[in-house]
Amino acid sequence: MLTRRQSLTLLAGSLWLSLRPLGADAQSTGPAQLPDPALFKSGDFVWPKKPRAYVPYISGRPADPATDEANWLKERNEFIEEVPRKAPYLAPLAIDRIRNLTFSEFYAEYIGGQEPDTPGVYPRGDGLYVGHVGIIEVDQSQTPWVIEALYGQGVVRHTYTDWLAGRPGEIVWLGRVTDYPDAERAKIIIEAKTQLGKPYNFWNLDLSDTAEFYCSKLAWWAILKSLNLAIDGDPNPKRKFWFSPKQLLYDDPITRLFDPCSYGTC
Repeated sequence: MLTRRQSLTLLAGSLWLSLRPLGADAQSTGPAQLPDPALFKSGDFVWPKKPRAYVPYISGRPADPATDEANWLKERNEFIEEVPRKAPYLAPLAIDRIRNLTFSEFYAEYIGGQEPDTPGVYPRGDGLYVGHVGIIEVDQSQTPWVIEALYGQGVVRHTYTDWLAGRPGEIVWLGRVTDYPDAERAKIIIEAKTQLGKPYNFWNLDLSDTAEFYCSKLAWWAILKSLNLAIDGDPNPKRKFWFSPKQLLYDDPITRLFDPCSYGTC
């Protein structure tokens, strides 16, 4: 049994790993950390992240925890000012919750998937999470592509080869909506492609609003439109909180075909 001192030493080491700059050892990933593209089918999903690196809440925007928090607080306050235009359906209690939400609480719930309003679940610096998701397309020549919503670029499409090249040293999860034939799942990518060129906006909580997207909103919307399936079990698109990549990764209808490590531990 570990002594209290040993336990504290292990905890401190874990926090140090989560906050330290990404080193050479974290950049080296082997084949076992990437899915085999031969497994890919149109409508599959991929979740990337760098090992042991802090994950910003907005994909495609590099940030350390302090900068991420400052950006989020600024954007939260701007969102509250524009709620009548951006989210007129929000009730006063929902608005107050966002107004009083701390970054630690937001990060633990959105990135970490932790239950809200639960004491002791909001540690600072715990950034070992998956923070992004893309949608796989396999074209007629069997070339895989990724469609995703990225900060600064909007909804874009890249070959999987180029997508990986832009993410050196990352590990990747692969998942698929369960119990649907290939032809039905392929409709996910057809719907996603209709949104190419749309701008990125993390602060658009309405999952049915196709004016702007963030990464997991695009996935949720494309699944609903193509399969008439609310992947998280909630068909109401007027949300009080963001639908996250972590939610999608562990939603019951998703089968993880390549699962390189336990979520939040690498």
